[in-house]
Amino acid sequence: MQKNKKPTGVSRRVLQSIKHLQTDDFEGALVNLFPAIDQTAKRRRPKDGVGKRIKAFLEDEEKLISSIATGDCLCDGISITDALYKFGRTSIAHEGELDPRLEFNLNGSIQIGSDKWNLPIGYITGMCAAVIVAEENEAENFDDQLAIPLFGKQFPIESLWGNSHQIKTHICNEFRNSELFD
Repeated sequence: MQKNKKPTGVSRRVLQSIKHLQTDDFEGALVNLFPAIDQTAKRRRPKDGVGKRIKAFLEDEEKLISSIATGDCLCDGISITDALYKFGRTSIAHEGELDPRLEFNLNGSIQIGSDKWNLPIGYITGMCAAVIVAEENEAENFDDQLAIPLFGKQFPIESLWGNSHQIKTHICNEFRNSELFD
């Protein structure tokens, strides 16, 4: 498929999300990322409502997101997918800011309780990567020459649009599990 000559909302939002991540502005990263996730999810499930399609996208890509970020967790019946949607996307969309129960950190630690979810920024990076590699976004692009660092290797974003094979193969090799994404 021919790449678009002009970046669309998805690629512009992902680029802005990455720029906010580079300055440790996690809320700004998510404010830009969730519309890109929604548009990608809408391309994948055009008949579903916003909540259903975003959660389904996050569930579809949960292994990739968690592999990039860290492990998978469940607390008080709330999964990572539900927490990211409820405390991240819903709060940003309806309140204009992150729910105070959701925080992100730079040290890679996870703290999960009934009233607080503190996750590594890798979850935001993982969601960015999931949007970028989604086959629905193969025609996306942006002019900035950026890369996703992953387990000691740099992946130029321009080669990843709609192409999950490179990144998933690398993750499988790192985890020594060729069936991770099956």
